[in-house]
Amino acid sequence: MRGKYAFWFPKIRRRDFIDFYSRLNDTPLPALTIASLLIEAITMTAYQQTQLFDTASTTPVEPLLMSQGSSDAPTGLAATDFIDMMLGQYRQREQSIMETEAFIRGAFQKGVMEYFVQGMQLKYGSDTSYSLPTDTEAAKAALRVEYWARLLGEAKIFEVMPAQKRQEARKQFSGIDCPPFDESTVRPTIETLLGQRAAFFAERVDGIFRALSGDHVTNQPWGFSKKLILSYVFDKFGYLNQDKAAYISDLRGVVGRLTGRGEPSEYDTRQLLSRVQGASTGKKVAIDGGAFFLTVYKAGTAHFEVAPEVAVELNSILASLYPTAIPTKFRTPAKKAPALIFDMKAERLSMGVISILGDLRFRKNPAGNPVGSTAIYTKTDKTAIEQATAILESIGATVSGSKDYLYAEFDYEPFEALNQIIFSGTVPEQVSYQFYATKKTLAEIAASKLDLKPGMECCEPSAGTGALAEHLPKETTVCIELAPVRAKVLEAKGYKTVQADFLTWALENSQARFDRFLLNPPFSKGRAKAHLTAAASLLKSKGRLVAILPASMINTTPLDGFEHEWSEVFVDQFEGTSVRVVILTATKQA
Repeated sequence: MRGKYAFWFPKIRRRDFIDFYSRLNDTPLPALTIASLLIEAITMTAYQQTQLFDTASTTPVEPLLMSQGSSDAPTGLAATDFIDMMLGQYRQREQSIMETEAFIRGAFQKGVMEYFVQGMQLKYGSDTSYSLPTDTEAAKAALRVEYWARLLGEAKIFEVMPAQKRQEARKQFSGIDCPPFDESTVRPTIETLLGQRAAFFAERVDGIFRALSGDHVTNQPWGFSKKLILSYVFDKFGYLNQDKAAYISDLRGVVGRLTGRGEPSEYDTRQLLSRVQGASTGKKVAIDGGAFFLTVYKAGTAHFEVAPEVAVELNSILASLYPTAIPTKFRTPAKKAPALIFDMKAERLSMGVISILGDLRFRKNPAGNPVGSTAIYTKTDKTAIEQATAILESIGATVSGSKDYLYAEFDYEPFEALNQIIFSGTVPEQVSYQFYATKKTLAEIAASKLDLKPGMECCEPSAGTGALAEHLPKETTVCIELAPVRAKVLEAKGYKTVQADFLTWALENSQARFDRFLLNPPFSKGRAKAHLTAAASLLKSKGRLVAILPASMINTTPLDGFEHEWSEVFVDQFEGTSVRVVILTATKQA
């Protein structure tokens, strides 16, 4: 309230008000009587929802499409004690607001507040501006906004709403006219919204379809096709259109639910789009575990390519709203259509893990190397934090911190490698790739057997993140690595890197020759011997290879025309496995 008795406290906090008011009078703040509470409850007019949600005209719908672990009944949350608890807390805080306003008014009437005004002017100067907010109705509106936000967040309502309705709902529940937070309003509203979750799912698909560009003939009028194009996602200055980003978030969320990956937040989608625009404009980028290929163009359009099965699924959902509008052939899978394809040699990450990695912010440490840090809040999914930490460590980060913050420090620029993970939503699956990083001591022992000379051409097959390559000369070393993210790490570390399966690459580049090979190959399904043979075929005369191999191969002679020297057996050299290994030093005789 502006006026004669306005007052200002610098950096004042809510609890400071309570302490301040209590010091004005030795008697405790008066409490509203039970009778007054009953009168207030009886006389308060129930809020009639005439805006977005009308409980009188809405028939709850069973959430049939809420799959992937969701078991909420339409009235599940409304039937719990959680609402009773929140209503009780709300009434207590509303009562405190009224008591506080009455106490302040009494303090002004007694002239006590004038001393504080005069004291402020004595301390800070006579021209000090001051203001004490005493608008009770505005305070109660802020209280309603807070409690509606908490309740709707607990019910996860906004997560499943279509973009346009989500924007309308946020406006309705966040303004000065936010609905009352009482028994007559809260429980029916939550029951209705939960009952509409299945309808929301279909409406999200409809909203996505309506958001597709009408200027591109690739977007078909009868439904979704393999390619989906949205215009004006970015303006001519490169700024993101947040409304379009909301529809894209819906698209990712719908497919995420259908495939069991979970949903991204709108913030995470905005982050992803900005990353793609900044790092890969005009380039096709696989995102969300291969569910989409996304291309962002300079004109501001975003092109999504989806598997045919995804388009069919989206059309089937759309047909639940418009049964006669979508031709049957476009919502029925082809008889021999392949399953939704993801890279079976990759582990798909949850949206929670991707969100943590996407929130990394970098600065330079005293050595000039990038340091990433991300805030970890008490309500953050601990499993996602652990997975994100393991991923960062797998690409060479040293992760440290406290319960509130994590810091990931790198000895190279990790941005390309992180973008690869964030865009694709995957990391190489350990068993498929047989990736077990070489421990430092074992790598040093193996490297010491190379007998390196200046200028020698070297190669590390299946190089991982370069635990062995760091013992080779960068200027004359080639690293071969199949996993895209690890290839990015090697490139960032300065190695000439080829992203390929080494066995295939060796066949296709049989003319290549090297002086030295240093390798820790995959062991399963005979791949160790296959890598050994392929590397030996590319050695120069008198060349040498040093390989870390399973102990079962000790004292054999797997390579014709080579001298074989075997080390002792090493145990417990790889995290997550108890395999015993030996080091072979093989020198070509001619």
